[in-house]
Amino acid sequence: MRSKSYRNILEKVDRTKVYPLTEGIELVLSLSRAKFTESVDVHIKANLKGTKGPQSVRGAIIFNKPVAKGKTVLVLTEDEAKLKQAQVAGADRVGGKEIIDEIKQAGGIDYDIIIATTDFMRFVAPVAKILGPKGLMPSPKNGTVTDDVERVVKEFKAGKAEFRMDKTGVIHQAVGNVTFTIEELEKNIRDFVAEVQKHQPEKVKGEFVKNIYISLTQSPSIKVKL
Repeated sequence: MRSKSYRNILEKVDRTKVYPLTEGIELVLSLSRAKFTESVDVHIKANLKGTKGPQSVRGAIIFNKPVAKGKTVLVLTEDEAKLKQAQVAGADRVGGKEIIDEIKQAGGIDYDIIIATTDFMRFVAPVAKILGPKGLMPSPKNGTVTDDVERVVKEFKAGKAEFRMDKTGVIHQAVGNVTFTIEELEKNIRDFVAEVQKHQPEKVKGEFVKNIYISLTQSPSIKVKL
């Protein structure tokens, strides 16, 4: 049973309408009712026509207006020079095989981002089944397998955001919060959709981005068009 306040905001939304992006942003911001700063989220339903089996779409983006800073970053390498570069760049922890052993024993590790150098990935492979389901497995697709650890650490500490498709073919991403201006949100949304389109699988027939919705942390979703 929905609360009375939620039912009230539902009345503001025409669920049959596809809103122009600016109008949709204005509407979703007007729905804010929480006592905390709600995030503004984008949900992209992908067109997977022509593909078979589960699809893995994964990437990263540096937003014009950063969404979330201060993520904890772990760097895995045994290259002493790169260990020092990662530390100087702001990595929260650096290390090598001893951390892999720790992950095996604990069944996981508590960091937001894990970056590994190319030559170290052979040591990460044995814990792929642990890190993968948590979204922590380093991947070339989102730039977390790299030999330029200094640059990548700085990017993630500055607010670089990862995204990935879920099992239903939907990509979810926070693109700001209710304190952002309409212009800042619109820029972030357009940039995010453009970045997702770059990851269209080769076998997809037609446009990859099928439907776009925006919502707050505690609001109904609104269908929009760019």
